[in-house]
Amino acid sequence: MVDFRPARPEDVEQILELVNYVFRTSSGLEPTMGRQFPTFICVENAPNLYVAVDDGRIVAHIGIKKNTAVVYGHKVSMANMGAVCTHPDYQGRGIGTRLLHEVFRSLGEEGIGLVSISGTRGLYKRNSCVEIGEAFTFVLEKGKFSCENFEGIRYHISEDADRADVLFDIYKREPVRYQRTKREFPMLLEAVPMVHPPVPALTAAVAFAEENVGLAYLIGYERKPGAFKVVEYAGERMVVVWLIDKLLHDREMEQVILEVPAYDRGLVSILNSAGLNGVSSYYPGTTLRIVNKESLWKEIYPIIEEAWDEGVLPSSLAELPNRVVDDAAKLAEFLFTGFNRPSYGQPWDQVFPLPLPWPNGLNYI
Repeated sequence: MVDFRPARPEDVEQILELVNYVFRTSSGLEPTMGRQFPTFICVENAPNLYVAVDDGRIVAHIGIKKNTAVVYGHKVSMANMGAVCTHPDYQGRGIGTRLLHEVFRSLGEEGIGLVSISGTRGLYKRNSCVEIGEAFTFVLEKGKFSCENFEGIRYHISEDADRADVLFDIYKREPVRYQRTKREFPMLLEAVPMVHPPVPALTAAVAFAEENVGLAYLIGYERKPGAFKVVEYAGERMVVVWLIDKLLHDREMEQVILEVPAYDRGLVSILNSAGLNGVSSYYPGTTLRIVNKESLWKEIYPIIEEAWDEGVLPSSLAELPNRVVDDAAKLAEFLFTGFNRPSYGQPWDQVFPLPLPWPNGLNYI
């Protein structure tokens, strides 16, 4: 009989064996899951790793990392889900679905409002998970893009975590972000969680003003020779663009690939003004599930209240349009999806969708 439960500290080694087999070694890759996710698949986070166990053998796993999103100064409790797998010997028996339901139930009972999931597979979409957000992918090419120089600004490029304290100070000023501790920053930089297979190290380009005040950063890697993929950026948007110019012209990159969430209207506008048009999509490789509507509403209400300036402010989920409250998938789409979004009329279109932090940066699970 298969048992479904949260993991225990002594289970972590067996979990790593399973996830490394499914996501790495079965495809001929190195078993890097432990190194790439040091704050996720670890003894300290064991109670948030859910497992299916058959006669002492862990045969399926769903990992959760609880994070707090900060949206325009308001905290929203959420969880990130990843490393979801079932051993091939046990696939086709509904074990993954049962474990998924157990995770959703447990998180909902804890009062966590929503779960961001790394993946868009059918398992998720069959269970009221939806693709969310909107992002624009820009490709900036040498010879086709340049930026004016700024007096008094210098930059530093490194492949180690020696400037993690500066990166932390820049990131914490972002209006939409994860609540990330100073201690986590160097760990996540060195882990390279979002690159498969992993590169030896991420590259961080940091811009400074006088007195070593950090202005902006880009974090990324060379996806192929001459092509730099940005996985996270933060800081003054004009300086972000200036750093891209430095990568192209001082570091001999041929192109820089940058994904920009649609809520970052300032950066999108700067790039559009330079004659660049991004390709629009959902947040890549991400789905979302609402697991506790009441908790979520309580936490996002202040965000809605600040943005509302027309008509009567809705006091409950039941007052949202089109009875979206009755369907978890439709509610998530109404609240958080921007790509291919239908019009709900005013004042709804002025306030929604609400932004969520970029899922594919250092907090990737």
